[in-house]
Amino acid sequence: MNFYNARLARFHNLTAMQKRTLLAAWLWLPLFWLGLRLLGLSRFQAWLHKTPARSDLSLTLPVIKALGEAVNIASRHTPFPVTCLTRSLLLGWLLRRRGVASDLRIGVRLTQGMLDAHAWVECDGVPVNDRPDVSARFASFGDLIPIKAFQAP
Repeated sequence: MNFYNARLARFHNLTAMQKRTLLAAWLWLPLFWLGLRLLGLSRFQAWLHKTPARSDLSLTLPVIKALGEAVNIASRHTPFPVTCLTRSLLLGWLLRRRGVASDLRIGVRLTQGMLDAHAWVECDGVPVNDRPDVSARFASFGDLIPIKAFQAP
């Protein structure tokens, strides 16, 4: 089986919701990348939260994680440079549109004397688009330190 047939087979094995999410993410990721660059994190996040949240869907944690994986897959196949922040903002927005409460987490760690930052999405304290131990590897700002504290005055 060649490379493209294997990818096509993996795509066909996804659920219908995962396929829709993957395709939507692939289309939205460039716009989220651009929105972050033009507006910055706080203004872009405020704009995203203007989208009304639905409350009629009830998704289980495995389904939410599968949607997170679909966004991750799309991020690996886009012509734009996609960061963890871009894909996490997109996933949070997609989940909100489906009526799922989620939290954007931004964490840091010191690696060989360099500060390393990372972003991920959690639902009820569980990472849904990253490794289960991500919060142990990165010290999350959570609600302790506001993002504005890291912006230039």
